[in-house]
Amino acid sequence: MGSIIAICSSKGGVGKTTLTTALAVNLAAVGYRVAVCDADRNQAFAVWHKTTYDGPPLAVTSEIDHNAIVGHLMGLTEQSDVVLADTAGFENQTAVFAMGTADLVLIPCMADRNSVLEARKTAGQVESIGKIARRPIPYRIILTRWNPKGLSDKATLEDIEAAGLPRIKQHVPDLVAFQKSTFSGIVPISGLVGIQMDRIIEELVALEALPAKPQEKAA
Repeated sequence: MGSIIAICSSKGGVGKTTLTTALAVNLAAVGYRVAVCDADRNQAFAVWHKTTYDGPPLAVTSEIDHNAIVGHLMGLTEQSDVVLADTAGFENQTAVFAMGTADLVLIPCMADRNSVLEARKTAGQVESIGKIARRPIPYRIILTRWNPKGLSDKATLEDIEAAGLPRIKQHVPDLVAFQKSTFSGIVPISGLVGIQMDRIIEELVALEALPAKPQEKAA
């Protein structure tokens, strides 16, 4: 059975769907069988995939009902190496239940104080859900729309480290390529984006949130 990675934050606009998109496409490009569940009522990922996407095969479904999300995600693991759950940008039961099924929760955080506050809040929620489930649910902050040289980015990183929040070392850059992909349907799998996503994948494998599948990246 495949693993489940839930991408969650109680704050909207922090790059959850961008992260889901970049991660899903780059995972598929190196040979993983990838399923994406769009659990957000806005259905941004599902609509983009249906109308615009041009890339490696992805199994994409939608499920926004908190009563059905657990069985839906677990069912997807039977034919996938990894299932990505793109959740809503506000507190709702569907996101909570998705966290409860996850082998890892990724919490996107942009370079602003409110994002850090919401990241801490979401991390606390994951810990509480883990207590209910009677198992630790691993989570990591992941820096999105990130410029390592920016002053606000450095201040945000200091806040994250001061809060003791574990994070993915590699960030998701703030690149025009991600904006273009919403129109072109083509997500970069080479160049700077490809290198950075490969590093994120390596970290996820090290965390045992992904099975190791060392294959050459598709051209």
